[in-house]
Amino acid sequence: MEKPKIIDEVATIAKDIDIFYGWIKRLENPDPVLRSESSGKGLKLYDEVDRDAHAGSVLQQRCLAVVGKEWEIIPAKSARKLGRPTSTSREKVVADFVSEVLENCNFDQARQEILRAILYGFYVAEIMWGHGGAAAPSDGAAVPAHISIRKLIAKHPRRFSFTMERELRLITPADMIEGEPLPDRKFLIFTYGDSDNPYGRGLGQKLWWPVWFKKNGVKFWMVFLEKFGMPTVKGKYPPGTSPEQQEALMEAIEAIQSDTGIKIPDSMDIEFLEASRTGAVSHEQLCDYMDRQISKAVLGQTLTTEIKGEGSYAASQTHNDVRQEIIEADADLLDACLNESLIRWIVDYNFPGVSAYPKIKTYAGSKPDLTAQSEIDKKLAVDIGLPIGRSYFYETYGIPEPADGEELVNVPPKNKGDILPQGGPVIPQFAEGKTVRGEPVEPPDAADQIADRTAAEAGPATDAVMAPLQRLVDKAESMEDLRDSIIDLWGEMDPTDLGAVIARGMMLADMAGRYEIRGHDRVVSPSQGKKKA
Repeated sequence: MEKPKIIDEVATIAKDIDIFYGWIKRLENPDPVLRSESSGKGLKLYDEVDRDAHAGSVLQQRCLAVVGKEWEIIPAKSARKLGRPTSTSREKVVADFVSEVLENCNFDQARQEILRAILYGFYVAEIMWGHGGAAAPSDGAAVPAHISIRKLIAKHPRRFSFTMERELRLITPADMIEGEPLPDRKFLIFTYGDSDNPYGRGLGQKLWWPVWFKKNGVKFWMVFLEKFGMPTVKGKYPPGTSPEQQEALMEAIEAIQSDTGIKIPDSMDIEFLEASRTGAVSHEQLCDYMDRQISKAVLGQTLTTEIKGEGSYAASQTHNDVRQEIIEADADLLDACLNESLIRWIVDYNFPGVSAYPKIKTYAGSKPDLTAQSEIDKKLAVDIGLPIGRSYFYETYGIPEPADGEELVNVPPKNKGDILPQGGPVIPQFAEGKTVRGEPVEPPDAADQIADRTAAEAGPATDAVMAPLQRLVDKAESMEDLRDSIIDLWGEMDPTDLGAVIARGMMLADMAGRYEIRGHDRVVSPSQGKKKA
């Protein structure tokens, strides 16, 4: 027997011993819940899960959390990382065109709907292609017409099936067994939870039973409330009572539910039977328990939907981090699906011959803590003196850079490229006898001169200490990378030379102070500190 080629799939669905398809060329959905509980409904069974108030709410929360994030079409070969080549003008034109096509259709609504694959396992959207009015540029020349998207229409997955080769088929009245074949690049398929099974593995398998138990628990809860809300009425009649009198007693019992008074013979009696129960478990606890299981299955935690008791804030923040990780994973999975299908199709239809495709990127990360970030920036820029461009602060804190000539709230530093003026703070020097605003100004004393000279001589030593940090800043891809790696630099930053300069300056300042007390006003250079006084 010929060995299969390594580029072909070996463990195909047709070789799966757990799947029997016989003469049918359609691949059946292996979902165990659908096989045992659907009774022929198929994926419509999970519509009942979506109708549950709590399950529908957390599913909607998970989908909208992705749709609500900003997205961007990144040009091919975009220089988002060090070492990656810069995009050309043509690649940027292609990316802008794809972005315009998606912005002019119901792209966000379509993303919300196909994310329902999280429940069903897969979801399908039909692409309604159309001809756009504006021309798509190609190699600098205008194209007479381009193909755009008029609308993306989501279709319920119950209408589709797959072949053994994972090809999508449409179930129609004319072909309800195998389904009709569909044209290429017409239907967008988002599969969740399983790359081998085209039907995916949705959360419906996990959510069905909690929803079912909750639904039946509520039903028995209503019966329970009726029993405790209105006691059972018991009617007594003596032996030998005629059927007519028994019927009259029953009518009196039924009238108790609505009438304020009844009448019965002396020989008959009516009693109320009060329902009694023991134990602490209630129907409400059962429903709450099932809701918690639903929240865990969809959001990975419970405290972002339920806060009970004191001291839950810190725990809810931790649970929200878990939820955030799920949101980012959903965004990455959806982006990967769109990049491999819809984005490529738009480019191929309008820019033939393109080999490098743009990609969609959803920025699903949580918003940064600007308070903590500002503390880090202050330490780097002010305390350490790390040179940082102004554009970084405008981009990080979302503040637009003022235009030329615009009135400013505060006066910026003279050197526009740095946080502080080049060389550190400017210390004013005044000649003896000079005045400022009419007030006499004394010349700087010996301590000030020593401080200035020490700062000047400490410059090269400071640069040597900061060199490892500068290299780390140049290599860092983000502020998070810089923050996580900066602690490891301690062993590389040798402050020996800088400490020697500072020590000499402190020694000279001490000596100068002693000389001034004795009436000697002589300034000694820090470079002369090694000499004995």
